[in-house]
Amino acid sequence: MKKAIPHVVALLIFIVITFAYLYPVLQGKTIFGADTQSYMGMSHEAVEYNKNHSEQTLWTGSMFGGMPTYQISMSEPASVVKYIDTCLRVLPGPTYRVFLYLVGFYILLVMFGVSPWLSIGGAVAFAFGSYNLIIIVAGHNTKAVAIAYMAPIVASIYYAFRHNNLKGWLTGAALLALFLGLGLYANHVQITYYTLFIVICFGVSEFVFAVKEKTLPDFFKALGMLVAGALLAVGLNATRIMTTQEYVKATMRGDSNGLTVKGSDNHGLDKDYITAWSYGIGESFTLMIPNFRGGASVGKLDADSETANKIEEITGYRKSASGLSSSDKERLDRVMQTNPNSLKPRNLDELMYTFNLPLYWGEQPFTSGPVYVGAIVCFLFLLGMLIVPGREKWWLFAAAVLGLLLSWGRNFMPLTDFFIDYVPMYNKFRTVSMTLTITCLAMCIMAVLGVKEFLTGDAKPVSKLRVLYISAGITGGLCLLFWVFPSLAGSFVSPQDASYTGSYSFLQETLPADRAALLSSDALRSLIFILLAAAVLFVSVKGKLNTMVASVALAVLFAADMIPVAARYLNSGDFVDDSVVNKPYSPSFADKYILSDKSLDFRVLDLTVDIFNSSKPSYFHKTVGGYSAVKLRRYQELIDVQLSPELGRLSQNLRKVTSEADIYKVFGNTPILNMLNTKYVIISGASLPLFNNYAYGNAWLVDKVRFAATPDDEIGLLDDVDLQSVVLVDEALKESVRDTVFNTEDAEIQLISYQPNRLEYAFSAKTPQLAVFSEVFYYTGWHAYIGDKEVPFFRADYLLRAMNLEAGSYKITFVFEPSSYKIGKIISIISSILLTLAFCGIIFAAVKKRNNKIR
Repeated sequence: MKKAIPHVVALLIFIVITFAYLYPVLQGKTIFGADTQSYMGMSHEAVEYNKNHSEQTLWTGSMFGGMPTYQISMSEPASVVKYIDTCLRVLPGPTYRVFLYLVGFYILLVMFGVSPWLSIGGAVAFAFGSYNLIIIVAGHNTKAVAIAYMAPIVASIYYAFRHNNLKGWLTGAALLALFLGLGLYANHVQITYYTLFIVICFGVSEFVFAVKEKTLPDFFKALGMLVAGALLAVGLNATRIMTTQEYVKATMRGDSNGLTVKGSDNHGLDKDYITAWSYGIGESFTLMIPNFRGGASVGKLDADSETANKIEEITGYRKSASGLSSSDKERLDRVMQTNPNSLKPRNLDELMYTFNLPLYWGEQPFTSGPVYVGAIVCFLFLLGMLIVPGREKWWLFAAAVLGLLLSWGRNFMPLTDFFIDYVPMYNKFRTVSMTLTITCLAMCIMAVLGVKEFLTGDAKPVSKLRVLYISAGITGGLCLLFWVFPSLAGSFVSPQDASYTGSYSFLQETLPADRAALLSSDALRSLIFILLAAAVLFVSVKGKLNTMVASVALAVLFAADMIPVAARYLNSGDFVDDSVVNKPYSPSFADKYILSDKSLDFRVLDLTVDIFNSSKPSYFHKTVGGYSAVKLRRYQELIDVQLSPELGRLSQNLRKVTSEADIYKVFGNTPILNMLNTKYVIISGASLPLFNNYAYGNAWLVDKVRFAATPDDEIGLLDDVDLQSVVLVDEALKESVRDTVFNTEDAEIQLISYQPNRLEYAFSAKTPQLAVFSEVFYYTGWHAYIGDKEVPFFRADYLLRAMNLEAGSYKITFVFEPSSYKIGKIISIISSILLTLAFCGIIFAAVKKRNNKIR
C-alpha cells in the first residue's frame, strides 16, 4: 500500500489538472473539431445503418461513389482492448485524451526509475505540449490517443531489456502486447509507425551495448519475447489490420494501376503531397520559443499591438481601461459561435478579439499552431545530454534528431528522398511535420532523466554546476539574443501580406512589426522559465532543497510553462454545447428537396462546397465527392484525369444557360457524372437542385464492348464514347467478356433493394446481355450471386462493375462480406484470450511469490 500511495496521488492530481484545464466539460460542453464534424458526415450512412441492423456494414455509398468503412466507422469485434478502451472513455470528451497523455508518460517515467513526484512533473510537461492540444481542437482524436500510447509502448520495451531475467522479459512482453494493442486500436497507424523509429533507435543502442558487454544471448531472448508480444498486439487488432492492409493496396497509398498520365504511375503517395506540410528549418526554434514563427495561421492581437494602434486611428475605438476578462472572452466567444452578425464591440479590446489575423509566417501552407515542447524541456534536454549516462542518452538523442530532420521534409530532401524511396511504408504517410512527435517524446524523456541524474546522481557538485551553467547558458543565451534582436529570425513577412491592399494596406507594415513583437515577448518568457528552472537546480545542488521539494518545484514550473501556451490553442472558446454535436449539419432547402426523393439509390453533386474535401453532402446523400485521405486510387485518378475537367466545363456551361432546356443539354455532355448516376446537382442551398435527366441509373445494359489497350486508353476514352451503349474493358480482362455485341431490345435491369453492403437487381432478357453497374469496383470483399450461386463480375469503364448475364428473368445480388474481416475477428478473439491468460499468469506468480515470503 505504501508503494501504491504515490501512484494513486498521481492519478488524482492528473484528474484534477485535466478537469481544471478542461472545465467546460463539467458544464456539459465538448470540443467539436473540424475533423470530428467531417467524420460525422462521412460515417453517417454507416452509423445509421448499424443502429438498425445486427450486422454492421463494412461499405458506404455516401462518398466517392462507394468505399469501405475500414478507416471511417468500422466497429471492432469484441476484444480485450475494446473493453479497456471503453472503460477509459467514461471520462467525458477531451478529458479522456489529456488524461491518457498524463498517465501514459507517467507510466514511462516510473518504469525508467524516476521518482513519482518528478514523474508527475514530466507527465505534465509532455501532456501539455502544444501539438498534443492542437490536434484535439482539430478533432484528430485517433491521433491523440495513439500519441498517448507512444510512451508506454517504449516503456514496455525498455522494461524488458532493463529487467534482464525471464520475469522481466515476460512482463515487458505482456505490457507491450497491452499498450501496443491499445495503440493500434486507436487506429492511427502513422503515429504507431513513428513510435517504431524510437524503438529502433533504442534497439540499436541495446544491441551495441550487448556486443560490448557480451550479453547477446540475453538481448535476443528479450527481443524474442517482445516480438511475441508485438505479434499478440497485432492479433488483438487483426480485424482492422487485415482489412486495412488489404484495402491500402487499392488506395492512393498503394501501387500504381499502370496509368501514366498526370504522373499517376507513383507507388505510394506523391512526394509533393507527402511533404506539403514540412517544418521550416528555422521554424524548429518553436520547440523553445512558441511564437518564433507567429503561432497559428489565424490568430489574435491585443489592443497594444501595432495593428491595433492603426485600427484605433481609423475606427476611433478606444482601449478599455481594464482589458478583457475571462468572462468577457467567454461572452464574445459565445456570440461569435451563435450569432456573429449581432456582435457589437464596445471598445478596441473587444474589436481586436473578434479579428482573426494571419500571424504565421513560416513555410507551411497553414498551421493551427507551433510545436512547442517547452523552454524548460529544451534546457533540461541539453543538460541531460551532458550528464545522463551514454547508454540512456544516445538513443534518445538519435530519436530526437531523426524526428526533427524528417519533419523538415522538402527543406531537407536528401534524407526525405531516402526515406520515401527506401524505408518501408514511409511513402504511405503524408504531413511529415508529424515526425516531431518523435522529437517531443524523446526530448521530454531526456529532460526528466537529466533532472533525475542531476538530483540523485553521483557526480560532484562542481561538475553538476558546470553542466548547469553550460546548458542554461546556451538555451538562455539563444532566448536572450532573440529577445533583444528578434530580427535575427528573419523578415517576419508572410506571402499573404501582399494581398492586403487599399484601406487594408497598412497591414503590410503592422503585421511584420507585431510578429516581431510576438517573438521577442515569447523569447523573454522562455528565458525567464529557463532561469527559474536553473535556479531550482542550483539551489538544490547547494543543499538548500531536498530532492522531493526540487522535483515538486520543477513540476510547478513545467505546468506554468506549458499550460498557458497550450491554452492559446485549446481554451474555453473551443467548446460547444452537445446540441451542436448532435446536429452537426443542417439540411438546406436543396437538401430537403432531394431527401424527399424516395428512389432507392442515386448520387448528388454539391457545387456549394469543396467537392473532394467536404463530407457535409455525405451526411445527407450518396455523393460523387466527399472527404477522405484514403480514397481508392482509381477514383482519385478518375478525379484527376476526367472528373475535375468535366466539372470545370459544367460550371462554365451552367453560367451560359438561359432556359431549362439549356440545362438539360448541359448534362448531355457530362458522361462521367452520368455513369456515376448523378441525379441531382446543387448549385445553391437556397434553391431547387438541378435534375440530371441524362444520368444512366443504377445499372444499364450495353450494345457492345470496346477494348482498351492500356490504362491510359481506358480512362482517356471515357469522354469519347457513348458509355450508355458501349462499355470500355481493359484488354487484360478480355477473357472475362463472353460476347462483344448484344441485342438489348426488351431487356431490362433495375435496382430493387438498396443497403450499403447489399444490392439487389431484377433482370429480364430474352438473350444474353452485359450489364454495367454504377457502383465502384473493389477487388476484394464484394460477391455477386444469382440465386444461391456465386457468379463472377469484372471491372469496366475504368472503375465500375460489369457482369455477363444469361437470358432469363432473375435477381442479382451483390453482398460485401470480406473474408479478411471474418478471419481477423477469430484471430482477435484468440489473441484476447492469450493476453488475458498471460496477465493472469503474471499476477498469479506475483501473489504466489508474495505468499511464500510471508510464510
